[in-house]
Amino acid sequence: MLNNNLNNKWIGRALLALVFALALPVAADCEYPNSERGTPPQWLCGEPSYEGFAYLAVGEKSRMPSISLQSRLAGKDAMTGVVKKLLTAAAEDISAQLPEGVTPSLVLPNAEDWKRVARFKGIKVADKTTSPVRTLYVLAGVPEEAQSALVQQARSEVLKKNRKALKAALAEPQWLALQEWVKRGG
Repeated sequence: MLNNNLNNKWIGRALLALVFALALPVAADCEYPNSERGTPPQWLCGEPSYEGFAYLAVGEKSRMPSISLQSRLAGKDAMTGVVKKLLTAAAEDISAQLPEGVTPSLVLPNAEDWKRVARFKGIKVADKTTSPVRTLYVLAGVPEEAQSALVQQARSEVLKKNRKALKAALAEPQWLALQEWVKRGG
């Protein structure tokens, strides 16, 4: 009986030690990119995810003379990342609609063009955090209710940018069908 209790205690302690050993590396992997102090939100570790949002991107800006300027620039950085993800997904969608054997290299519109980014109305800031060394991180993305409109807009912009190449690669009925598919929203 005494031997069983000792074995159970030993097994319990060994399991507890194993759980802690496995849990520590997971928690230790998630640190601010510029500081080992503090624990960042989960969306800053790896590929960001945030409930109710898609096409997420993180923007960052280090210390600036003005908090408001730092916030605007970090937000702009995040929104540019969201637009790039939207345009990349749109190009993949359009490529998937092309007939077999037609493989023009689609060129993405410039996601860094602030005028283009501003046209994507509906991108929202989901969250913000500041690291212990005062780097501001902004998480932006597309809320569920704006997703279909922004995906359609991204497809239209990719189609417009690649109009000549697609028109040359496709027969007239295929080109018209692709245009109609983009207009309908996929």
